[in-house]
Formats: sequence, structure tokens, C-alpha cells
Amino acid sequence: MKTNLRFFFLMNTFLSILLAVVLVTTGCTPKVVPVEGPQITMMVETNFTSSEYDAGSLLLWNIGQNTLQTSGTSVVHVIDLDNGGLPLYWQLSSPVRVVQQWNYLSKKPLITTISKDVNLLTLPEGMQYLSTKDSEIRRWYASDENAFVAVPLELDALLNETLDGKTLTITEQSISSGSKAQTLTVPVPSSLTQIVVVYGSGSINNGLVLVEAGDKVVKNMSDGIWLLRMSDGKATWIRCGNRDAFTEGFISGQWASFARVGSLLYFTHSHNGQIGCIDTAAALPSITLPENINTLLAKLYSNGPTNTEGPLQAQLASDNGTLIIEYPAANWNGGYDYAVDTSGTILGSLYVNKISIVSFDAKGKQGSSIPTPGSISFPSIDLFQ
Repeated sequence: MKTNLRFFFLMNTFLSILLAVVLVTTGCTPKVVPVEGPQITMMVETNFTSSEYDAGSLLLWNIGQNTLQTSGTSVVHVIDLDNGGLPLYWQLSSPVRVVQQWNYLSKKPLITTISKDVNLLTLPEGMQYLSTKDSEIRRWYASDENAFVAVPLELDALLNETLDGKTLTITEQSISSGSKAQTLTVPVPSSLTQIVVVYGSGSINNGLVLVEAGDKVVKNMSDGIWLLRMSDGKATWIRCGNRDAFTEGFISGQWASFARVGSLLYFTHSHNGQIGCIDTAAALPSITLPENINTLLAKLYSNGPTNTEGPLQAQLASDNGTLIIEYPAANWNGGYDYAVDTSGTILGSLYVNKISIVSFDAKGKQGSSIPTPGSISFPSIDLFQ
């Protein structure tokens, strides 16, 4: 027993001396491990006039470190010729992709000046003013094919009839010079009386279309939400549920706001509505209402403006695997942008007004502040219009 105790004592002394040597050599200060977290990229919109602005620079929001950093480089000049707002559709890449002439109703350019850091995407000939005799169209950009995809906004059956025998034609046009357009013609489920396309993403070889549809045959069932999956030039319709499962559907009043995080498609619609979600990769996709995300949304509603003239809904965006929820401040002098992960955990937030952009961490501690006379614009994964 004495031998064991002596051995233990000697080993303990040796380890203590070794630890002291290490501390003397390296110092007592622990190594600083950088805080990891998603990084969100935005455009800072500056130099406003009554009809135009500059997306003056790219802004990097490091959520983990609670910092903001701007490049200070002028990116693109946008002019609002139709007095319909100041839209800017862009994708984060190198160089940044922005879209020229997005609104096919206008024959005038929206973007007037670009820098060397921008790749300007111009709609191919024949798609700039594309429409059908029955309706307008929905369009988006498919990065994997470097092509634009278009689909009719809606299809309607005659009174007391269904869309049995009708087809939905999806057109894909590569930006490459001289390339021919590809089409995918999809029969519409026969029981439907109307379909309205509300979102689209990807190509006809690997993409999806989300629609809200009226159903005549199925009794006691409100309008349905359908997902059209496209793969290798073939398409499959999958019913995801009823519009009652998601507030009032997508199309009553104002159009819904969408954001995609991987295979998860988030959407919200109308004042005091909830944020819904569909896992578009699931075998049997359905509408869910993420609890933590909607708890945050309810807080934004309760703390937001009360003197609204009409429905006021949150706006959704996404970047780097993070969902971003935008909502105006109560006094209308600014707005909040909350970054959350797919579990609904708040990662950080921004407060943006006409004077500055301020970052906050998940606990509300203030981080960086950048002066700016403008606002911010988040990237669009699909450039969906």
C-alpha cells in the first residue's frame, strides 16, 4: 500500500511540474477560438432619388461575430421607370448576378449602369415579353442550366367544368446564344377547376412548381396546395394539403412571400398570418407551421405598426442556409431583420433605418453599426418573379 501511495504521489508531482512548464512556455491566457456562425450577404441601397438608386456596395453580416463589413464598391445603378417600386433581383456569386429588364410589361431597361463585379443576366430573345393568351407568366432563373424558366400564371376551366385534358406548358430557355428553348408539357389533375402558380425553382430536369388549385370533385375540401416535381424531363403532381392549413392560401389579397433554405420552402401571407413550410424533398411533402419561427413572427406583429391602411405581412429572404424574417418597426422609421436557423433559433438581428444599420447577437447585444442613407436588399436564390 505504501508503495502505491508513493508512486501516486510521484506521478502527481511530475504532472504538476509538467503543467507549470507548459504554462510558462505558452502563457496562462487561453487561445481565443473564433465564433463560428453563418455569414449573410446583402446589398446596401444608397443615393436615393425619387426614381432611382445605387446598390452601392455588398455588405457582409457575420452573425457569429456580430459584425458588419462593407466593400464600399459601387455595384449597380437601378432606375424605376414605371413607378412601381424599386425592385432589385440578384444572386450572390462571383461576379454578382443581377437581372436586366425583369418586368416584361416595360420595354425600357431597369438597370442602367453596372460595374466589373456584376454579371448582367438579360432575358433571351422571345422571353422578354413572353405571355399567353390566357394569362400572364411566372419566371425564374435556373443556375444549374444557366437558363430562364417560364410557366403560365394560371389556368382556368369553363364554368361548371374542370381542367380535365388541359396541360401546363413549362418553357426553359438557355442564355447561350443560338440555343433552342425546351418545353415540358404536363397534364393537369382532372378534378381541378383552376390552378395559380405561386412559386417556381430549378430547371425542367431538376426543379419544382408550387400552385394553389381549386378542386371541384372532392367534396368538403377547400382549395389545395400542390407541388409539381420536375426530374429528367418528367413531372409528378403531389398534393401537399389544403390552403386552410396555411392561413388563407397564397393569392387572396396580396401575394405571399417565399424563401428557400435547401429543400425547405418557407412562405407567409397576410397580416397576422403564420409562416408555413414544405420540405420539397420529402416523399410525401405537407404543410407545417414551425412553432418557434411563428412565435417570433407573433412577437414582430405585436411590436410592429398598428396604423396600417391595409394588410401588412412579413417578408422572407434567405442566404447561406439561414432564413431571414423582415418586418417594419412600430414607428415606421426602420425595420428589423431576424436571422433564424431551421429549428427557429434566433441567431442574430439587424435594425435598419435611414441613418444606419446596426447588428445584434442572439441575446440582443449590440455589435457593429454602419452609417447608411439607404436600405438593404437580400439575394434571391431563384430570381423568382
